[in-house]
Amino acid sequence: MKKYTIIFSSFIVSALLLLACGSEKGGDGGTVINCPAGTVFQNGYCVQQTNGAIVNTGSVGFYSENWHDRTFTPVGSGLREFLKNAMGVCDRAHINGALADCSAWTAGAFDIVLQSPSTQTNTVQVTFRAKPALNPHVNYAYALPSPGQMVGAFFGFPVVGNPSAVRNPLQVNMTVSVINNSQGFEARGYGDFYTNANRSPIQIRVAQGKLDDPAFDYYLSFRGQDIATGRFLRCNNADCGLSRPFGY
Repeated sequence: MKKYTIIFSSFIVSALLLLACGSEKGGDGGTVINCPAGTVFQNGYCVQQTNGAIVNTGSVGFYSENWHDRTFTPVGSGLREFLKNAMGVCDRAHINGALADCSAWTAGAFDIVLQSPSTQTNTVQVTFRAKPALNPHVNYAYALPSPGQMVGAFFGFPVVGNPSAVRNPLQVNMTVSVINNSQGFEARGYGDFYTNANRSPIQIRVAQGKLDDPAFDYYLSFRGQDIATGRFLRCNNADCGLSRPFGY
């Protein structure tokens, strides 16, 4: 019973750590890009002061989220599987409730940041972040073993926890290739080695658009299934807000 109590307490501590970050409105933030002399930073680009022409600023970034600009929309139940297996933030035990249940996370805040070293590249880094929907008064979580495991714990048998890692944020390096007769592109990567999504494909498909554009529509797929659709907007800041808290 003592072992079971320790395991249950560890789940509560984990849930409290997930709630430690604050909240702040706004789709992005961070360090402003330093533009070359004679240009100014405007709408995610460095532009010529004389004629407004866009100059090559090197690294670029895009974001999509469901809590401010609302440019991210889940498709079916696939987001729950992504939160559970690729990020490992919920449904980690046999019995899960409140903030340990993936329902709290699918109802919460979620965002994606896509960053590239240049507009002409074959690699991008994509960052996924999630935050559960919180009660304004009280929040708690419980994650319990199965009844059989509880009986075993009573007689001194160890309860084996979920060995997979938690990745929140989850950062995935993706390879970019052109699709749709070079009108769009696909970014493909794989789940983190230490999660239940190890080697599972994660894809972002853009039927029409390129990294030079101010925005483009996309589909997010996990294990070959579309789990979300949305629109990426070009970031107004160098780190796309990754250095700041996010969500409600």
